[in-house]
Amino acid sequence: MGTLPLFEEYPGLEGRIPWRPLGSFPTPVRRLERLGGHVGIREFYLKDDGLSSEYYGGNKVRKLEFLLAEAVERGAEGVLTVGGAGSNHVLATTIHAGRLGLKTVAVLFDQPPSSHVRRNLLLDLYFGAELIHASKRQTSSTIKRLIAERGNLHYIPVGGSTELGCLGFVNAGFELKRQVEEGLLPEPDYLFVAAGSMGTAAGLYLGCKLSGLKTRVVGVRVASRRLCSPERWAALINRTSAFLHQADPSIPRVKASAQSLLLLEGYVGRGYGWFTEEGVKAISLMRRLEGVSLEGTYTGKALAGTLDYVGKHGLKGKVILFWNTYNAVDLSKQAGEADYRRLPKPLQKYFEEPCQRLDPGEALNRP
Repeated sequence: MGTLPLFEEYPGLEGRIPWRPLGSFPTPVRRLERLGGHVGIREFYLKDDGLSSEYYGGNKVRKLEFLLAEAVERGAEGVLTVGGAGSNHVLATTIHAGRLGLKTVAVLFDQPPSSHVRRNLLLDLYFGAELIHASKRQTSSTIKRLIAERGNLHYIPVGGSTELGCLGFVNAGFELKRQVEEGLLPEPDYLFVAAGSMGTAAGLYLGCKLSGLKTRVVGVRVASRRLCSPERWAALINRTSAFLHQADPSIPRVKASAQSLLLLEGYVGRGYGWFTEEGVKAISLMRRLEGVSLEGTYTGKALAGTLDYVGKHGLKGKVILFWNTYNAVDLSKQAGEADYRRLPKPLQKYFEEPCQRLDPGEALNRP
């Protein structure tokens, strides 16, 4: 599997930063010829992190290569993390932690019902996660209690968006630079990505700056402003930059301000996990024209925001890169082998109540 482009660029990091190879990198880039032709963007490209692992892909794999390595290095027996009921982060953590012999304990809070939530809950069960339901108000106290009671658990915050987790996408910036140098795509003018807990967007911003790309990273907000704001984005960039500089002083410090960042508003709809008409339309376009699956919580809204912003701001002549963060591995067989009745009682409602009106997925049959 080799080493990381980030470590090759800054050899002083290797051995000082915990890392375990879990994914298949570099992830592919390709031109979205049919979709680009349909919407009038001449140079429209896809960076497909859906193919980041044969076990379970998506953007979390890059973060978990660092976060789970830290857990192993500290001698943890398992990891504790948190997310919505249908959290991709929780599922990715469960699957990849299991590959390293670590159990996952996950605190789940409610989100709008969908077939995606159903599928991820069943997969959490199938891959052996211990699931604990808590209201959003109870989440912090539940986590503190579990940390106190189970000292052998290594805590990973929501989305894995810590300074260490962000390094997965700092490295991704260097990976993209190499693909540009290899002629796989022109240097993007704009890179659009879903912005939730901000770790992906923060790492990409820093990675593009450090690698010398002139690409402007644009986040599309898909979560609450408490979690996802220009101020939080800038703070995470700056903390991650300081973390890297401390590990290897040869790495230049990068400073970002909230005013310098472009976080698109107006595409989150009713809120986190609620699908939008525009997002569902974008999902349909990407699947029909390019054969790539997106989902309604993150990537559908991100693509909708991308297409709208590019059209309204006269950017159709620019080189546009859409970074897909959604897993592409089909785990429907495994989901079908799990019984929702084994879930904590408060989570069983997702199988006993209807999905939201705009749900673009095919709902699982109720057992």
